Amino acid sequence: MAGKVLSAVRRWRLGARVMVVTRVVLPSWEWISKISAQKWIACLPPDDPLCRERDRLANALARFSWVTPEGQGVALGCGLRLLLVRGYRSLAEITEQDLTTIPTWSPGTDTLDAALCSMGVFPRTAQRGPTRRLRRGRHSVADLVAMAKIPERFRAVTAMYLETYATRITPLYASQRCKATALGYFWRFISDRYPEVVSSADVLPAHARAYVPYAIAQARDGRPQDDGEETSVRTMAHSRLVHVRTFFADICTWASEPDSPSAVFAPRTIPLTRHDLVGVGFDRARQQVQKRMVATVLDLEREMPNIRAFAFGKWYEADRAFKADQQDARVIASERDTFWDCGLVELLVQSGLRVEEASELTTLDILKRHMPDGRIYYMLHVKPSKYDRARVIPIGDGLGRVIAEMIRHVKSLHGTEAVPFCDHWDYHERRPLPRAPYLVWAWRHPSALGVQGIRRRLRLLSAAADARRSDGTPLRLHPHDCRRVFASEHLNNNTPVHVIQALLGHATIDTVMVYAKLYPQTLVEEYRKAVRGLYIAFHGEESLRNPTAEEWKAFSASCSMRDMARTYAPSPPASIARFAWSAWDVFMRSPRKVRYRSFGGCWPVMNVNLQPQEGETSQRARSQRENSKWLAFAAPWSVPKG
Repeated sequence: MAGKVLSAVRRWRLGARVMVVTRVVLPSWEWISKISAQKWIACLPPDDPLCRERDRLANALARFSWVTPEGQGVALGCGLRLLLVRGYRSLAEITEQDLTTIPTWSPGTDTLDAALCSMGVFPRTAQRGPTRRLRRGRHSVADLVAMAKIPERFRAVTAMYLETYATRITPLYASQRCKATALGYFWRFISDRYPEVVSSADVLPAHARAYVPYAIAQARDGRPQDDGEETSVRTMAHSRLVHVRTFFADICTWASEPDSPSAVFAPRTIPLTRHDLVGVGFDRARQQVQKRMVATVLDLEREMPNIRAFAFGKWYEADRAFKADQQDARVIASERDTFWDCGLVELLVQSGLRVEEASELTTLDILKRHMPDGRIYYMLHVKPSKYDRARVIPIGDGLGRVIAEMIRHVKSLHGTEAVPFCDHWDYHERRPLPRAPYLVWAWRHPSALGVQGIRRRLRLLSAAADARRSDGTPLRLHPHDCRRVFASEHLNNNTPVHVIQALLGHATIDTVMVYAKLYPQTLVEEYRKAVRGLYIAFHGEESLRNPTAEEWKAFSASCSMRDMARTYAPSPPASIARFAWSAWDVFMRSPRKVRYRSFGGCWPVMNVNLQPQEGETSQRARSQRENSKWLAFAAPWSVPKG
């Protein structure tokens, strides 16, 4: 550039470039994001460390088939800017903390993370941005107690209870967090309202009962006073009160053991019992929750076929476009996106899995079983989630096709012959899961899809399908809604309740009935089916045939229904007649044995004693005849034998 006359702005830009690439100054992200780092580094000699690291990073990005060339260039620029901002000369110097300092508005971070993992810079598999920024580990018991803002004089008993509960009852981290939060509200109330109480042993029933209205008011704080919100308020308050009740019940129970450390913390009597929570609106709140759940099941029964058809239609169109042009990056991305929308819905609906169970599925959970008769069955092993009990469910044709397509798409994403192993994270327990070939992957990133990602995709899918509730409001699909549809469909298709319980992994059969809704039409059809089956079992198939002319002639000679109606049974009112003929239809279908039958039990012959017995008055005889004529219509199975 010797001999050229440069403007002041041009000279300033060249000076800044020289100072940055020679590490004289370290720029900020806001400033360096406005320049092209690749063009700046291209002016350096080929043996410069930045040029060598640029080539290494470009080769690692070129191996990713799931990233477009434009995306690879963006990730390369992001990596070079990171080296310049931090003053590094090698990619190996980049740390996990450095990636978190990259602004969220800077593109290419996720692709850069995947490239660094493939190069061995990080000893893990690729992660998305929200996972890197928002993932937090488990808190200790002391941290949970401090976060709940429990007064100092009650912290020892709370910590002791949480540790003992994790050892003797369940070690679930979510349970410990909920209990610590609920006890924090209670102990702060006791500290403010009753300062004379210095230990849990001093808590009296009057103190605990006074907390009940306070818990409801605390849960209602900041919420509107409509019925739906009031129901959620009551439910939240009841949950907190149950945690307090179980706390004192457990402390008193453990204190009865010899040499128990809980003895010094146990009150003389259990301050809060189940009876103290009766009559304060919790029963009505539970009824409202049940009512909303029934309405949700009805809405899902109506809208779920539309959502599934919408998801499948989108994937079908994208798959046709992909088969027509397999080189277009946008077409490839569209096919992958639409498939995982459809695959997630079908996986949850056809398996009935909880969202955390679906997220933790691996290809190692697909089991092959040889039956004694030579048949082969494929089973799906479901890891323990809610009750620490694993279960095995059969893989049907529909579920098998969904799993096979998932495996094919994962292998296509990575360009491998098998599903690769990757890291995963337990969202509820806040701890890493073992590295395994997980089945559910992210759309445009080589990482396992978490619980929050599944929920977000289903929510967006239901919005795109324009799913509506019966009142016209939008229906947002949740993963647990697919589980309700699974239970409802199987129950309405005559699957035994204990089988549904085993498939869903419920502790009791009563829980299955919460998800199910028995429609009136189903009730009538199943009742008719049961009555017809019993009738055929008793009388045989021959009783359902039409009578021949000879049989009809014999029947007419033995019993004339027309003469009987004229003589003994005048026409009843219309309302009673409808009931009478309905009862007669039930009687005709019932398997009860009748003394006199014609046509193989098809038409029972009634012998009603309508004549007055000896010694009866005419008024009583008339009363018996009046009652007997309705008895002949309404209750033919109770007619006395003649």
